[in-house]
Amino acid sequence: MYYFDINSCFYKYLKSKGIVIVDDFKNEEKNDDINLPKIEEQIEVINEFHKRTLGYTGYMNKRLDNNVGKLVEEYKIYINWLKRDINNIYEKSEFQKIIKEVGKKYLEKAQKSITDIYENNYICILKRSSKRKEVGIKNTYFNNLRQRNNIEIINIDGCSYNMVEIDAISFLKKLRKKRIDIDMDYIINKFCSIENLDRDSVEFISSILNYPYEFMKCCNKYRFRSKSLDEEKYVTKLKKIVEYKN
Repeated sequence: MYYFDINSCFYKYLKSKGIVIVDDFKNEEKNDDINLPKIEEQIEVINEFHKRTLGYTGYMNKRLDNNVGKLVEEYKIYINWLKRDINNIYEKSEFQKIIKEVGKKYLEKAQKSITDIYENNYICILKRSSKRKEVGIKNTYFNNLRQRNNIEIINIDGCSYNMVEIDAISFLKKLRKKRIDIDMDYIINKFCSIENLDRDSVEFISSILNYPYEFMKCCNKYRFRSKSLDEEKYVTKLKKIVEYKN
């Protein structure tokens, strides 16, 4: 059978695996309701999605996007951009003054994160993911994925071939952004145990989470901003990031 639209193709595949696309969730989880048992339960749902979609190849050569390795390559590019910024700063603005003051510290942290990734068999993780045709969800949070009688998902636009570890990273980043107090190391190990992943995956997830992404993202937005936008909001955002991380 031939499906012109990739979402139509993937939609039918998901349905055949007991994964149902819905418009919205009623009784959505609120931050105050999120605790360790609910987080562990969500990890189980993520794993179940991975198991059911493992090996997907599409129909008539209609395939999902392949994002295996994309995140790390993007992070390496951000490092090069920040290096260039630090070398070219002349303290023309308050934002640049902050970058001159703390930029090298964040650059070193970012570089260490990438070094740690490659020292823990990152290439083997890439090969495993590609060979197994692992499918990632991207938005693994409670507002997009859950299990009732079936697995229910609202948005499949972010689904792609990707390392299953990336879904753990996405989930943990969201929890951290929501300031939900959890033992990250415990959750990482729990996820890798459920997914039957080895220590290299634990180290990979930890290294990615140690990457100063929020700082880099703020710098990227400032770098490519419209000149008409108020610089003060970028300065305020950067200060909050620096103060929070310190």
